[in-house]
Amino acid sequence: MNNCGKIKFNVVSTEKNYQILDIKISEDGVIEPALLKSVKLPQELRTDLGVIINGKAPIWLYAFLVHELHPFAWVATFDPRIGAIIVENHVANGKSVGDTIASVEEITQYIKHETNQSSKKRKEKQKLEKLITVVGGPPHSGKSVFIQALREKIRAMKPERFYEDFFIIRACPDGEGDWFGEIPENQGKVFRYKGEFTNEFASKMARFIENTAKSKKVVLVDVGGRLDRKNLTIFSNCNSGIIVSRDKDEAKKWNGTFELCELETLALIHTVQNGENKTISAERREFVLTDLDRSNIKNIVIPDELVEIFMEHLT
Repeated sequence: MNNCGKIKFNVVSTEKNYQILDIKISEDGVIEPALLKSVKLPQELRTDLGVIINGKAPIWLYAFLVHELHPFAWVATFDPRIGAIIVENHVANGKSVGDTIASVEEITQYIKHETNQSSKKRKEKQKLEKLITVVGGPPHSGKSVFIQALREKIRAMKPERFYEDFFIIRACPDGEGDWFGEIPENQGKVFRYKGEFTNEFASKMARFIENTAKSKKVVLVDVGGRLDRKNLTIFSNCNSGIIVSRDKDEAKKWNGTFELCELETLALIHTVQNGENKTISAERREFVLTDLDRSNIKNIVIPDELVEIFMEHLT
């Protein structure tokens, strides 16, 4: 393990023509660009082999690493939805930029094998069922804000497991990503791009979910606010759901759809503009949350009963 402050690199060797540069961000999982001044590539990396970059990290760190890895045979980045995608190639290997050089299954066996060496107990914990969770509800209910607040809660409580085993898929074509919840709302409206929600898009999202679940223990799937056959395609590769709704009648429709798709409802979140946070039923995990505003994400209270479910799968 090579340390550069909070940024840690681990080189995973394989019997293939590539090595994996695994990124770990320690402590709270937040790093500043100034750290780039001290980042150095691990000496054990071999320039005659390709390098696959893996791990959750800011775009600017990935851009820096791709530049630094220019002397190597080729460089790819691992997307747990697709596989290892070549972004730079300097050898005649039958592949070119944009090609997938290794599948999700292939990469997963290396990064998970490396992770499992540290503890026999961790191997036993991996037998727990994965949590592939749809977060749905009618439009303007605060789904994306809720997901962002839950993401921050999990990252703060389990930073290491968050980076290795947690992933969010934005299964609605609105141009949002994790970055969207970290910028001012007025800027978000500028960068937001609404795409068309087609059958092809839904099928692609279903494939992404299936692939991502092979390497992650917890996957949150952010879907659009409409219930139709396209969303049912996405639900087919999920096993649970959370309803975030500002309308009780609409919440019932989503609950019925989850039951139809055999999704276990992990929680029902009623959102209100004014009022107090309260628990309607801890047993059913039904709650009322107020003030789901992007400018207030750090103060949004995620019910402990719900957080515990995710913690169990990230242990």
